[in-house]
Parts: sequence; structure tokens; C-alpha cells
Amino acid sequence: MPRCPVRVKFHGGPPGASRQSGAGLVEVLIAVLVLAIGLLGLVGMQLAAKRASYEATQRTIATGLVRDLIERMRSNPGQMNAYVVSELGDESNPPAAADCIAFDCPPGHLAAFDIHDWYRLLIGVTETITVEGSAGNAGGLVNPRACVTNNGGNIKVAIAWLGAGEQDSPTDPGDVFGSACGLGKGLYGDGDKQRRLLVLTSYVGAP
Repeated sequence: MPRCPVRVKFHGGPPGASRQSGAGLVEVLIAVLVLAIGLLGLVGMQLAAKRASYEATQRTIATGLVRDLIERMRSNPGQMNAYVVSELGDESNPPAAADCIAFDCPPGHLAAFDIHDWYRLLIGVTETITVEGSAGNAGGLVNPRACVTNNGGNIKVAIAWLGAGEQDSPTDPGDVFGSACGLGKGLYGDGDKQRRLLVLTSYVGAP
């Protein structure tokens, strides 16, 4: 009995199945886009963290400087007015009458030495760094200006410096915790929006 030939038809897969294998170009582009967005977010986060660290460091330095000067004034209360300064930082290093660390100084000379020494701390000349053969200040504040007033023993010490980003100019100069120190000097960007300010008030009694 003759046999009938068997015909077998092979299909590429079950009905409705795609004949394409692997990832398509659209899927690759989406993956690259997601990765790029993630990397940009990471870079932005690192920049924000560095800016916040810079701002915190500068404010910590300013706080230490203000407290240091007030303690110097408390140690020499008979020379209160000798510590009054305006816009300290835009002039040459104030000359010291004598080295009051190595020698005992009378109160007037001690006040002059304190301002001299404190000015050096303010601008960071006490710490230096050398980059490619060029030395520069490594401590202190960036573009600092310091103002000290004495009103019958009520001391106000204000320090302004250059911040990393723009913001509204801090506090009303007429307020007890405000100051015009550093304003309008062209040091802190348009409208002084990069100006940072720290003001501390204290009372120092007469001897």
C-alpha cells in the first residue's frame, strides 16, 4: 500500500510572537537617558554638598574670630575704644606697637597688637599654601570686612564675607543684629547678594 508523503511546516514561533531578538535601539536610548539623568543628579548633589560645606566652614571661622576679639577686649577693658574699627580688611596690615606675645605691653600697645594680630587671622595670613610656586593665604575668610562699635560698653562685632551663592542681603543695617559692614564695596556680587554677615553683641564692663 503506497504511503502518503508527510508534509511538515515549521513556523518561527507561536502565533503573535515577535521575530526580533535582543534589545532595540529605543530601549538602549532610554537606558542611556536614565543613566545620564542619574549622573547629572549625582554631580548636582556633590556640588550642593561642597557649597554647604564651604558656607559652614566660613561661618564657623567668622564665629571664632568674633568671639576671639570680644575676649581680647574683655582682657583689656580700659582700652575699649582702641578696638573700634570700620571696614577692617580693605587697608594695609595695621602696624603693631610691639610684640606683646614676647614682651609685656602697656594696655594701649596691647590693644594695637590685638588689632594687628586679629587682622592677620581675619584675612588668613597666618596660614599659607603654595600652589605651583605661588604662595597664598589658606585661612581666614574670603573678602572679609570687620566693623566694631562700642556704645557705653555695649559691643557689636560684625564680619562680612563672600558667600558661594546669591541670596537676599542679610538683616537690616539698623537692626541690633544688622550691620552695613561691607555693603556697597563691590565685593559681594550684584546687589551684595553674595554677602554673608555675622553679628555678635556683648557687654564689656569698665575696669
